[in-house]
Amino acid sequence: MHLLNSTTRPVRAAQIVAASALLGLFVIVGAAVHGQQVNFKVLLIGSTNAGPESNDKKKEEAALVSLKGFIKEETGFDNEIVRFKDWRELVDKMTKKEIQLGVFQGYEFAWATEKTADLQPLAAAVNVYEYPVAYVVVKKTSAAKDFSGLQGQAVAIPNTGQPFLKIFVDKECQDRGKASGQFFSKMTTPDNVEDALDDVVDGVLQVVVADRTGLEAYKRRKPGRFAQLKEIAHSQKFPPPIVAYYKGVLDGKTLMRFQVGLLQARNKEKGQTMLTLFKLTGFDKTPPDFDQVLAQTRKNYPPDLTAK
Repeated sequence: MHLLNSTTRPVRAAQIVAASALLGLFVIVGAAVHGQQVNFKVLLIGSTNAGPESNDKKKEEAALVSLKGFIKEETGFDNEIVRFKDWRELVDKMTKKEIQLGVFQGYEFAWATEKTADLQPLAAAVNVYEYPVAYVVVKKTSAAKDFSGLQGQAVAIPNTGQPFLKIFVDKECQDRGKASGQFFSKMTTPDNVEDALDDVVDGVLQVVVADRTGLEAYKRRKPGRFAQLKEIAHSQKFPPPIVAYYKGVLDGKTLMRFQVGLLQARNKEKGQTMLTLFKLTGFDKTPPDFDQVLAQTRKNYPPDLTAK
């Protein structure tokens, strides 16, 4: 699969984002459906701490406070966004019916559903493409022909709320007998893809790992510089981030209204604004081959790869 000739099917309209962003957007568009009946006073939504740490804790906390206020104003719901240390704890709380909804990174959902069949996807969060894929990019003049040829070089994995990028890198390094910190001479997490790719073109570092959407945006903005890059490896399709529920916690009518609100967000002015803010192009039902992608993820990327 070459970067610009991928068979990954784009979703209609136009990745992956941090869990807290998905949480806010889900509540806003789902609960705003006219006439919704609910049987709880405070909506509890769980997420995990998967993904890169924020570079600005105060800004992150202020955003969450603002987000909760917006949810209350727009929907009338008191709400709590609850962070858990990992996906196992979140699943435990959902099975005990202490949390109404959960937001999982796609690979976390794959792990969680292996032994918890009653955990179900409500909607998938997408950013142009239905499945995110990690791409390894180097300068066209690089002697490296595959991932093995990158050993001892400096790599950047942009801090864009896409932890599957690090999962992929860790697996590739482990397959070659080393931890990622030992395989590469240096690992950095710049704030955006464009700066990282500029550094590769300018010779500041040798490798960038990014998703297709970020790379295509760079091609549009800087086609001449993009032409100086080449792809030497890519991952399998990863499951997208998932908004999930546990059977029996919410009634079918409420779940349907939440889902419809998510799926229609891209068609409403307020929904489009929120999607843009959180770097999404929309929500969709899970694709027909979703179960196969989950199974492949469980096989190739077991939970122990999440160690930082």
